[in-house]
Amino acid sequence: MELEHGCRSEYGPLKLRIQSSARLNGFVVFIEDPRREHAAVYEHPEQSTLASAKEQAVLRADEYLNVRNEECSHTTKWRCS
Repeated sequence: MELEHGCRSEYGPLKLRIQSSARLNGFVVFIEDPRREHAAVYEHPEQSTLASAKEQAVLRADEYLNVRNEECSHTTKWRCS
């Protein structure tokens, strides 16, 4: 899949984003918690496939929610362009 602008998904209370980077097979995974004053809680470059970057975003979101003793394992519906 050719990714121009990125992918977005809501994951429970969180917002997940993936943007392509200039690196070959490179993406940047973002996790935001809009309930916080500073919404950004995770940003990390990934050198992988888009499917793997999506899995990484969900894994990191689950870790964040688990630390906060909140429900994990929400569903995602990715919108990509």
